[in-house]
Amino acid sequence: MKILVLGLGLIGASIAKTLKKNTKHYVYGWNRTEAVTKKALTDGAIDATGSLDELLPEADVTIINFYTDAIIPFILENREKFKKGSIVTDSCGIKTKICRELEKENFDFTYIGAHPMAGREVSGYDASLPTLFDNASFICTPTNAKKSKTDTLILLAKEMGFKRTVVTTPEHHDEMIAFTSQIAHVLACSYVLSPLAPHHPGFSAGSYRDVSRVARINGEMWSELFIANKEPLINEIDDLVSNLIKFKQAIGEENREALVDLMARANKIKEEIG
Repeated sequence: MKILVLGLGLIGASIAKTLKKNTKHYVYGWNRTEAVTKKALTDGAIDATGSLDELLPEADVTIINFYTDAIIPFILENREKFKKGSIVTDSCGIKTKICRELEKENFDFTYIGAHPMAGREVSGYDASLPTLFDNASFICTPTNAKKSKTDTLILLAKEMGFKRTVVTTPEHHDEMIAFTSQIAHVLACSYVLSPLAPHHPGFSAGSYRDVSRVARINGEMWSELFIANKEPLINEIDDLVSNLIKFKQAIGEENREALVDLMARANKIKEEIG
């Protein structure tokens, strides 16, 4: 197949490099900053590039790697350029806002929401890796797509080396991502906002590293993701605050039995679910 990767930042360039490393598909690439595209060509991360007018009609699969708010306008503005019968997907970390809006449209191509579950604390083309998705999950959130089209996208993910593929609804995806990803970033940012954080050297070890790691965050991108997924994320924040208050009350009351119970319950859950 001919696959077009739009946006050659961390995720997009890693997708292109993974396609080149693990599959025999022909990979087009495009980035708004031309210097990035040229570097991808020089590195062999993509086979060819061109203008959008040239590339969109050629691609059997187009993978869009833009910020949340840019995806729907781009697809609608270029709807006549995508190859008829092709698959158009994206790598955005939220799905309901995008999928439910695009399912209202009558396209000559098939849009399928997707989310390759991987990332790093650094961004941009230079941070991309051909191994970023090793042992990662690939999530598809089709709405009105034919099963054969979803199967094609899932097969492509398996060819790329994703360890696990999941097909679910956009709403369930966003609910789970609020728990597995977004709340962790909110917690990490809240944690390092402590006035004691600048004084951690000499006093910190694994616990500090584990909790604070994802506070290295792209605020422009993640603010869009948080707001686009505000209801599930606020629910997770409410649950987290409720549990923190339970610890606060037990500590304040010197209620050791309650503390032991809270930690025993948490430990049991962690042992059971990993």
